[in-house]
Amino acid sequence: MARSIHNKAPPVATDRGDRRARTGDLWLDGFFPYRLYRASKKLQLRLQTRLRAMRMSPSQWRVISVLKAYGALSIGEIVEATLMEQPTISRVVARLEKNGLVTRRPSTRDSRMALISLTAPGVEVFKQIIPAALRHQELALNGIGRKEIAQMVAILEKIEENIEATE
Repeated sequence: MARSIHNKAPPVATDRGDRRARTGDLWLDGFFPYRLYRASKKLQLRLQTRLRAMRMSPSQWRVISVLKAYGALSIGEIVEATLMEQPTISRVVARLEKNGLVTRRPSTRDSRMALISLTAPGVEVFKQIIPAALRHQELALNGIGRKEIAQMVAILEKIEENIEATE
């Protein structure tokens, strides 16, 4: 039988409503995509509390973060960086623009394309949220050394490359 990696899973309820011991083989506990999803989702849920306090959605935060990291981008480039759907990105950018956090300007490369960039208030919003995001990361990586973290980042980059190579 597989050893459970996380022992906090709730017991399975029977038809009578009582609790009983698990009878499954716990295969998911060692399945990498499942573990990665759970860790990512837990990080996201912790940050959502801070975002809600600032009346910001996780999608808005992702766009602001990407623009802060990479500078002015087209909608298509934001889609690529966030892995969100284009209609969603268009709506998020429109909302951020309405709130004065981003601006659009015509691209000098292609007049049919607009570049989206953070405004000074957008940068300020980023500065207000990033300490909480970094704190959540710090808590998640507690007890893991810098070398291990660098290896983990490199492994995740390699996984992305592998996935993209098979598409």
